[in-house]
Amino acid sequence: MALWIAQIFSQLADRAVFVLFVAVLTAQQALTGNLTGAAQMTSLLYVAFTIPAILLSPLAGVYVDRWSNRAILVGSNIARGLLVSLIALPVVAKSPFLAYTLAFLISVGTQFFGPAEAAAIPRLVKRDDLYSANSLFFTTMMIALGFGFAVGEPIISQFGLGKAHWAVAGSFLLAAVLVFFVKDSKSSDGERDPWWEELRFGLAYISGNKMVFRAIIKIMVLFSTIITLNIIAVGLAQQVLHIRPFQFGWIVAAAGTGMAVGNFIVAHYGQPIKPTVLAYAGFSSLGLFMTLLGSLQFTSDYLWPAFGLGHLSWQGWLMSIPLMLAMFVGASCAMVAVPTQAALQAAVPEELRGKVFAAQNTAMSAASTIPVILAGVSADNLPGGVSTTLLIIGLPTLILGTYHFMRAKRNGVEAPTS
Repeated sequence: MALWIAQIFSQLADRAVFVLFVAVLTAQQALTGNLTGAAQMTSLLYVAFTIPAILLSPLAGVYVDRWSNRAILVGSNIARGLLVSLIALPVVAKSPFLAYTLAFLISVGTQFFGPAEAAAIPRLVKRDDLYSANSLFFTTMMIALGFGFAVGEPIISQFGLGKAHWAVAGSFLLAAVLVFFVKDSKSSDGERDPWWEELRFGLAYISGNKMVFRAIIKIMVLFSTIITLNIIAVGLAQQVLHIRPFQFGWIVAAAGTGMAVGNFIVAHYGQPIKPTVLAYAGFSSLGLFMTLLGSLQFTSDYLWPAFGLGHLSWQGWLMSIPLMLAMFVGASCAMVAVPTQAALQAAVPEELRGKVFAAQNTAMSAASTIPVILAGVSADNLPGGVSTTLLIIGLPTLILGTYHFMRAKRNGVEAPTS
């Protein structure tokens, strides 16, 4: 419970930090009279937060396995809280370089917290409770991913730019207090190999263990898909539902609701099903419902007019159809994430969990850059826009997911070798 509540404060603060830095850099531009390059500013900030996730996360995993788990959980939150509080310094408020450097350092702290948290879960709960625990943690992670950025603006509006950083820093420090009560890992005695040897051993373990390697790939593909859906939700609202762009929150909320319901169902009724069968069933249904979402625009443009129903649109009571599809998309994500993460945590030895989950974080961060670059371009430039983009993603996911689902079911793949 302490770790879960700490995750809520930590992840929401982590998202709010991005909005806070955008506000600080925008204020710097206004101060210097340079009001151009907003997109470039945001891109540089995104790079400052992403580089540690891609390059330093594997190294962080080595030290997560070496050091006290509780010390890392507490220390990473305290460090991020102190770094955020440095925004109050006048020299930082006037220097873009120092602002980007602070963002980079805060992201470094996050790379230690993520794998340490994931490594702590299987130590704190019984093996039979991993589905329930991961369901809870995955739900709050997705809520933070979908709505966390929205927290930043109210904080700035409430406290003002001059004091908002104290609220964000306070969230990190509160998370540090909570994880202080988390059961610590066992200390390991004896000499350690150099960090690069431990890193090489961890990577060799991942590449040599088919179950671990495939689980990381599944989570990476799923995370990339979720990021893509978040990016094109605005276009889906505007192009398909013909509602205002800022109302895309209805789609995100529907998907989030489906994810929460799916997590609950999987946690309570999914354990008798083999993890690979359940995960590939999730990919199959994810591809199906994304394909159906992508077909909505073509249905209203071509199918309805052929039956003399060209006046219909996805509004009024008909809007319940795309929102229901979005809910099923969210539920499908839960079918993939919960059993895959639970099987991964149960299979990896405690002394290797930091390295494995750090590698997973690296894969997820690297995967998130692909939709950021391609999804927006595809939705804006391809014929059919968002609908075509959904079909390009949904159809291969449906075909490959169904193929692997039938194969896993036919071969009777057991969880430890899945």
